[in-house]
This record gives sequence, structure tokens and C-alpha cells, in this order.
Amino acid sequence: MKHTQKQGILALLALLCAASVFSSCGSPSDKKDDKTPNTENHPATDATTEAPAPERIKANLPDKDFGGETFTFYGRIYEGEWTANDIFSHTEDGELINDALYNRTTYIEETYNVKLDAIESGEVTVTSKLKTLLTAGDTSFQAICCDVYDAGALSVEGMLLDLNHVENLDLSADWWAQQTNASLSIANKQFYVTGDISIVDNRSTRVLFFNKDIIRSLDLENPYDLVDNNQWTIEKFIELSEAALYDVNGDGTYDRQTDQFGVMAQKQFGSVLYFASGNLLTGKDQNDIPYALCSTEKAISVMTGISDKISGLKSISLSDDNTFKNDYPDNIVYFMDGRALFAPEVLTHIATMRNCTVDIGILPPPKYEASQDAYYCFADGWCVNVYSIPSTNVNSADAGFILEAMAADSKNNLTPAYFNVVLTDKYARDEQSVRMLDLILNSQVMDNANIFSWASIESTVANAIYNGGAIASTIEKKVSTLEKMIDKTVSKIEAVEN
Repeated sequence: MKHTQKQGILALLALLCAASVFSSCGSPSDKKDDKTPNTENHPATDATTEAPAPERIKANLPDKDFGGETFTFYGRIYEGEWTANDIFSHTEDGELINDALYNRTTYIEETYNVKLDAIESGEVTVTSKLKTLLTAGDTSFQAICCDVYDAGALSVEGMLLDLNHVENLDLSADWWAQQTNASLSIANKQFYVTGDISIVDNRSTRVLFFNKDIIRSLDLENPYDLVDNNQWTIEKFIELSEAALYDVNGDGTYDRQTDQFGVMAQKQFGSVLYFASGNLLTGKDQNDIPYALCSTEKAISVMTGISDKISGLKSISLSDDNTFKNDYPDNIVYFMDGRALFAPEVLTHIATMRNCTVDIGILPPPKYEASQDAYYCFADGWCVNVYSIPSTNVNSADAGFILEAMAADSKNNLTPAYFNVVLTDKYARDEQSVRMLDLILNSQVMDNANIFSWASIESTVANAIYNGGAIASTIEKKVSTLEKMIDKTVSKIEAVEN
């Protein structure tokens, strides 16, 4: 996620709102009329006068000629949703994102006389293959693009370089995701990063899709207004969810296959709401050392508060089933059928649902309480792809050069293209969704407890919140194991020397 690094995104949003006609799958009354642009304050420019081209954003790097050599990535490239297909492209096909990648690739290759290539993993998980290769001293690739789970597993084995000490990398630059990367460091070591160089982190962010048709038919409060008025809290979320529950066939029971629910979500929904409160499962001290947060009085109070509100509600249906499609859960299918008001899911499904007949809106997960300082949107490390440099790389400065150049140039093409595709009538349904997306994409949070699967604490919290009961004692049973696993990870990382 780009967070505060996305300087100029608000301007881009305004431009897109003004220049694009946003389409809706549902009521035509929500569509904007196709009108001639207002030129009152924009007098015609003389035909001989051309507007100056915007200055290309460049990294603070010296001139360099790689002599035509090939720079190779080991990429998480496979047939699936989270494939790292945003590393490069050598062909144009008319698709904005692909052609933006082509633009970036061409610029890097021509400017620095280098050829970009990739070894494809062929699998979603790459830890095992990379451990084998790196243990054997393989030098066939100079950088890695994989998910955070795999990168974390490689880092504790000393197989990745600390990027803080790699020449030519400026991790303080605004094309690197400052907030996200800070959450991923441990013991002041940064083994993997993300930023404008990738768009998969954007797609990995958890949002709330909602059915505007149900909102209208039941004359419910407009969720966009609730966000704008700082009233979008878990209480309002539940109130709307309860109002949407409907026994469609009138048999006195509520069945996922036939009835309408307030929420259809995956089983980790409880932890999504917990993260949305601004709390984490683990924090980091002044020395960047992780420690358990989930057992603190504040954390338990929030978990219990969420649980008291959602556990046992018939309007909420949780399932991880994907019997209809391998690529996404049944919840999405039911939502597209119009049988759920809310679908908490990753942002990538804005593309999945592009042709559905439901009029869809997009929201951040609700605040725990109105006094909360901001919205927080969880991103799972299994989905987010990050970049790293293997310890076998004998010329890390060149790898740092290429990564820095790619990340900086992404602000000229890849990032604008992603927003252009997502925020125009190809996917987005209304101008309010555009505003919500800007808010969402500046609100991503990640947690090392998720990344390293410490004591399975995330699933424990999710289950405890939804099932209710003795949350404090449930969490307390895990704390000792959690702390031991944190200490083990930290000890391994502190021992890494490269």
C-alpha cells in the first residue's frame, strides 16, 4: 500500500471524477449524464501552443549502463489471483495496467541498457523452492518478488539481505510504502518492502462492499453519509445488517442458499473488525522488537465489545466455502446474487464483480467507536507481494539500483494506471466509492502475528470474537506460546549478519 506516499492521489481522484463517466450496475438514476465538459474557466488554447509534458519522476540515482546484461527476478508467478504479474511486461495489449508496465519496463531497459526477466515459481507458495535454491548458492536471480509470508520465512533463515544497508536504495523515498514497510521491519532490519513498485498490495486490502439496492429498498441510512459524518461505527454497521436479514422463502429458518443476510463473510471476519478498531495483535517497542498486545486490558476490552455486538447474530453468516468458484469464496457469489447487504472482502473483487447486476458501493470497515482517530483496513500477508534481495546476490548495489529505479518510475505509469482502471467506469460504481477508495488505500494495516503465524493467534481472536464466551481466558491460554514464538523469531533475525 502506498499510504502517505501517494502524493497527488487526491488531485488524480479529482481529475478522474471530472473526466470520467461512472457507471452503475443498478439504478440508472445513479449514473452521471454524459455532458460536454464545462470550459467556462478553461479558455481554448491556441492550436500552436502545446501544454508542457509533466516532468518524469526519477529516483536520485547516477547514470548507469548495465551493458545489456539481464536482471532476473524470482517471481511468485502462477495461475492465480495474487500472481506477481506486475514485475514487467515486454508487450503492449491495450490494457492500461499492462501498458503501464510496458512503459515502465521499456524506460528502465532503455535508460540503463538492461534486460528484465523473471523465473516463474509456478506455485503460489515459494518458500520451499527458494530455500533449496539459496541453500545451494544459486545466483540465477538477483531479486525476489513473493508474498510476505514467504519473505518472512526466508528472512529468519538469513536468506535475505537487510535492505537498509543496500547501496542505491532510499527506503525513505515516497515511492516506498513508509507505514507498511515500518510495520514489516523487525529489530530495525528491513528484509522486504512494497510501495508504488507493486499494485498487488492495493488489491489485498480488506474493504466492505455493500448492496445499494438493499439500502434503497429498505430506506436505510446512506453508509456514505455515515462515513462523511463520522458515524460509520460498528453499531451502525450491525443496525443496518440486522435490518437486511430476510427469510426469503418464509420457512422460518435462515439458509445461505436461499435467504438474505446482513453480512456474508469469511471466518476471519472477527479479526478484520478487531484490526478496524486500530488495535493490533502485536506491537513493537522503541527498539523495533515485537511484543504481544492482544492480551492487554485495552485489546481484551475491544475484542469483548465486538463479540458482544456480533456473536450469535442471525444476520451474519460466516463461511470459507468456495464450491462455486475456486478463485473466490461463495460469499461473493451470494453477494452478486443480491442476497447480502455487506460483503467484507479484499479490494481485488471489485474486478470480480464488474459485470454483476447489483448496484455496489465500497466502504472501509467500520470504526469501533466514533472517537477513533482513523479507519483501519487489514491486509493479509498471504496476499501482499513484497520485494527483497537474496543473500546469494554478490552485487546487491545493482539490485538496489534496479528496484529503486522501478519503484520511482512506477509513479509515472503503474500507480496512475491502477487508479485510472479502478476508479473509472470499468470497475467503480459511483463517485462516492472513489472517495472511499482514497480513504481505504491510505488506511492499510498489517501485523507480524499474521505474517509469521505466531501461535495461530489471529484465528484464535477471530473465532473467539464471533463465538463469544470467555475471550480473556481464551487469549490468555495463547499468550505464553505467542511470546515464545515472538522471541524465537526475533532471536533469529537479530542473528542475521549480511
